[in-house]
Amino acid sequence: MFTQNIREGFRSLGGTRLFRWLYEKFRYPFAPMYGGFPVKLRTYLGDPIPYDPKITAEELAEKTKNAVQALIDEHQRIPGNIMSALLERFHKKQKVN
Repeated sequence: MFTQNIREGFRSLGGTRLFRWLYEKFRYPFAPMYGGFPVKLRTYLGDPIPYDPKITAEELAEKTKNAVQALIDEHQRIPGNIMSALLERFHKKQKVN
């Protein structure tokens, strides 16, 4: 399962050295968020991953990771853009069967 434009709805400033230093110093996740943008969210469900008792948990995790990455590659515009995600809200996209 993957939700398109979820990263454009809310953003975080947690990737800077300052916030990393604050976390290391106080062990409290300082990561200010901004957003709440009214972007169009669409959830896509991938094909089921069949159960196979012969595979290990690591192999199943790898299969799952690859399946989710395939959904992201197919449905998410990278790099994300808040303005284009907002515009998608107003432009109708044809459903694909």
